[in-house]
Amino acid sequence: MSAVSVSTKLSVPSAPWKPGVKPVPRRGLSRISEIKTRHTVVAVAAFLSRCFQGSRAAHKALPKGFEENGPQLFRRGLLLSTLAPSIAKAEHLASLTSEALKNAQGKVAVITGATSGVGLEAARVLAANGCDVYVAGRTLEKAQKAAADVAASATGQVFPMELNLASLDSVRRFASEWDSSIRRPVDILACNAGLALGQDQKEPLFTEDGFELTVGTNHLGHFLLANLMKKQLAPEARVVVTASSVHNPATGDPGKQATLGDLSGLGKFMVDGSSYDAGKAYKDSKLCNVLFTLEFARRLKREGSNITVNCFSPGLIPSKTFFRYQNEGFSSAFAFAAENILKIAETPQFGGDTLVFMALDPSLKQKTGCFYSAIPPGKHQFVEDTPSQEASNEIEA
Repeated sequence: MSAVSVSTKLSVPSAPWKPGVKPVPRRGLSRISEIKTRHTVVAVAAFLSRCFQGSRAAHKALPKGFEENGPQLFRRGLLLSTLAPSIAKAEHLASLTSEALKNAQGKVAVITGATSGVGLEAARVLAANGCDVYVAGRTLEKAQKAAADVAASATGQVFPMELNLASLDSVRRFASEWDSSIRRPVDILACNAGLALGQDQKEPLFTEDGFELTVGTNHLGHFLLANLMKKQLAPEARVVVTASSVHNPATGDPGKQATLGDLSGLGKFMVDGSSYDAGKAYKDSKLCNVLFTLEFARRLKREGSNITVNCFSPGLIPSKTFFRYQNEGFSSAFAFAAENILKIAETPQFGGDTLVFMALDPSLKQKTGCFYSAIPPGKHQFVEDTPSQEASNEIEA
């Protein structure tokens, strides 16, 4: 396999930022501020849901006083979003330091979902700082296009590879090709790819292996990949899993909450056997991600391995690629409101930085089985957080 041609010039990510302080412990945050920002997230989600679906339950979820001003803000946001879909600044993670970025030099990274969003931004940063990056995409064409983009500012080598996580055969072919042809120890395995179906999706979609598409892609494909690539990992490799705070019912996210029950529905509609709900399917997939992360970390630790496994939530990033299955009008209005009115969103650049932080920061060298999150929403901070009670259940894992 040949690498995409790369520049010999010293390159930097698309927008510079100044290194800042290390992440602060969660206890340093204002609990009142955290509750208020999460309440705001619930409010806007409930209001948008009511506008598009006429939900009485969402109507009841609105806080006192929101209904008076909410419609005016929303109508203004909807109008402006048609004229200027996004005016969000390319915020970066201040705590991603130059010291951490030096650790990219000479490393080998595999990033799933690296053709857009968080994965693409992380690939750019890693490759620009001397890491050899394997850009894994759902199709080879998408991977090649993204790899060319990444290579434009790279000082490391960039390789496109096909990896469709909705196909277990594709995952096996990827691992087989690595084992037989590439044979390079992997320093960073970023299980990042993901999808979320629209709320108007009333019937489940399935992977080619018969699993519900969201859980099949976001969790099962990565579960198999990590297990097949385990023997290819470097002695002190980092496995980084992109999860979400919505795996935890305590965040107050609207709609049905994440729970896996007795797994009786795995391979049917919903993991817990309940009726199909696209929003819950996404939350369940993120719960699976965190549950897997913590259990994989425990097992490797028992084996005496120095490989670490951690997961993170990059925050609310209302990108078109992630919301590609959502109603276009809903997505545009929500993105505009989240970014420019409520200011609770993060940018893809910030999200990419959070993945790079998990992959490189010295503070995580010996830490495993941890969950980090961008909280409070829209504040461009990234701290260690507490996984949900169910995600921490060793028996269920």
